[in-house]
Amino acid sequence: MTAWRHWVAIALGVSGAGARAAAQDLVPTRVRLDSIAVIGQLTREGFEVAGVERIGGVPYAVIVTTPGQRPALDALGFSVQAAPAVPVTPPLHFRALDQVQAVLDSLATAGLVVLDTIGDSWEGRPIVAAKIGRQGDAPERPNVLFLGAHHAREWISVEMALRLLAYLVGNPTPAAIVAECDVWVIPVVNPDGYLFSFASSRLWRKNRRLNADGTVGVDLNRNYPGLWGWDDAGSSPLPDAETYRGPDPASEPETQAVIAFHERHPPDVAVSYHSYSDLILYPYGHAPGVLPADMDRFAAAAGTPLAPTIRDGLPESARRAYHPGPGWQLYPTNGDYTEWAYLTHRTLAYTVELTAGCCVAGESYGFLFPDDSAAIARVVGDNLPFAVAVLESTRRSPPPGSVWEALWPEARLVTLPAASPTVSVSGPGARPLALDTDPLDRGARAWRWRAPFATAASGTRIAVGQGGVETQLVFADGAERETGWAGWDRDSSGSLEGEWHWRSTTDTLTSPEISLGGVTSPRVALWVRHEGSLFLPERRATVDVSTDRGLSWMPLLRLEGSAPAWYPVSADLPEARSVQLRVVTHDMPVGVDAVHVFGSVSTAAFSVAADELGVSENPVRSDRVIFTWQAGSGDVRLSVFTFTGLLMHRATVPAADGQASWNLTDLGGAPVGNGAYAVVLELGERVLRRRLFVARAR
Repeated sequence: MTAWRHWVAIALGVSGAGARAAAQDLVPTRVRLDSIAVIGQLTREGFEVAGVERIGGVPYAVIVTTPGQRPALDALGFSVQAAPAVPVTPPLHFRALDQVQAVLDSLATAGLVVLDTIGDSWEGRPIVAAKIGRQGDAPERPNVLFLGAHHAREWISVEMALRLLAYLVGNPTPAAIVAECDVWVIPVVNPDGYLFSFASSRLWRKNRRLNADGTVGVDLNRNYPGLWGWDDAGSSPLPDAETYRGPDPASEPETQAVIAFHERHPPDVAVSYHSYSDLILYPYGHAPGVLPADMDRFAAAAGTPLAPTIRDGLPESARRAYHPGPGWQLYPTNGDYTEWAYLTHRTLAYTVELTAGCCVAGESYGFLFPDDSAAIARVVGDNLPFAVAVLESTRRSPPPGSVWEALWPEARLVTLPAASPTVSVSGPGARPLALDTDPLDRGARAWRWRAPFATAASGTRIAVGQGGVETQLVFADGAERETGWAGWDRDSSGSLEGEWHWRSTTDTLTSPEISLGGVTSPRVALWVRHEGSLFLPERRATVDVSTDRGLSWMPLLRLEGSAPAWYPVSADLPEARSVQLRVVTHDMPVGVDAVHVFGSVSTAAFSVAADELGVSENPVRSDRVIFTWQAGSGDVRLSVFTFTGLLMHRATVPAADGQASWNLTDLGGAPVGNGAYAVVLELGERVLRRRLFVARAR
């Protein structure tokens, strides 16, 4: 421990019985956010930033402290407002530990669940799991796990777990899905702390371990092995800290019980309920910019920032939906349950932060969710669709083929688990591409393969295996060249690719027009970093696309949260002749680099003679046909006529592309009928002709 940390530890009162007494007198404390960097400073000091409140329009981070911690916060230069201590009063609608057990016993007596004690707490209390239906596992049925109360004060997480259990055993709607799974619910992971929060200290978070220095408690959601203790920002080595990770990985009996449960019943999917902030977080959390290989699977249940799954229906809520994304977008964490479960058991594991923490009668409630039956029922009702979506995600869908997340300056290919992709590269800038993977990129249902790929040449083609389809790069640009981009400044500090990137806080970056000629299923990928906070959703950015030269725009992606490291985002583009892109940021510093567009091209026409006009299929039975020719210079004009001479389609594209596509619509955009058509390609002095038959199923 450094000298200044040792002084802070003394100032926080981390010795003897006096520290234990002070720790019981916990109060919500507000720390002024002079900048977003304050959130990072607080997490590095071992405080959990639970939310952000505004007082007179000024944002304050909300943490929980003991009275003895106030001088240390003052000494570190924070502007602090402490609230009065929270009295412990008997709740009407939240259930104490004995009442939780009574509910479980009642369901077991009715034959609706089977109970299993998976281990004992630090003080010897049983940790109970309820399994819906029959006892024992069936190999053909996946395990699904829901957990509550890793953190003692988060009472709403216990109610969510209990009421979800009651819904799943008593409602016919999800019965067919439940019958295909072994569904488990652990309502209270931390029984000692939960009991203590009812009896002595409403805002108690940790378990009740007696630490060697006289302090009490370990944060169970920082005690899991794997990436335990990755750094001191994601968990704290100080025993009195709210995020104290414990003396060793899995040092706590409560953590050991959950680990042993996973060894016996490894879940395919799991949800760990917490409060608060209206979030659905999934791995990874230990380091910014690190993405799971199963991003698409996580998003299938959790949604995206543009289309979130969980809506917040509380009347005065500060947010209307739960933001989904990797955990580091909130702040770094290590040793947490979801990251460990994903790394160790390939469990698709989510952390759901229930409720926004604001507001009732215009006042924030934070951890102290109102003791109101209707409000509790509203939170549970909001979250049931996501729980059902998690159950449905266990149904095995056909695996996707190889998908490129990014091509430049790092190629990222997602494949089926354990696949060994063979890759060939041709065209401008071609060079060998040797893909590799590492443990963090090996997910439950997909693996990510990577390789540096410095080429930015339009026309480069990449083939994976023998699939008959290649990916072609049709556009690639950073901020190194002034090539028609407008709206943001160029910045040379910490660029991803080359010397420059684009950067702005409140402005619009607009691309030149990008031709999509010759490719189908086009995608855009770009690398971003941003200085926002999930606690401040009004600070955001969007990536938009236009197919009409900027007359109208459609959102593709929404960026929120903290992202100090570069990471790629990608999205499907509309099938069009050309597109424009823009990035719009609202009071959030954003950097953009290495924007590239690519799409699929058929390998059937990659080599054609100088006097040949190739087609991807003939007769055409799909909704798009690709024409190919031997690339040249200048432009080509492609025309499609009926055999009575009526012009149906015309396009002018660069001859160097060697390809163009037709989506089987006429000049007015209406689908053309089946039949025979004449295709004419004019390339300088060359005129190529081809008869085409359209024979789509009706």
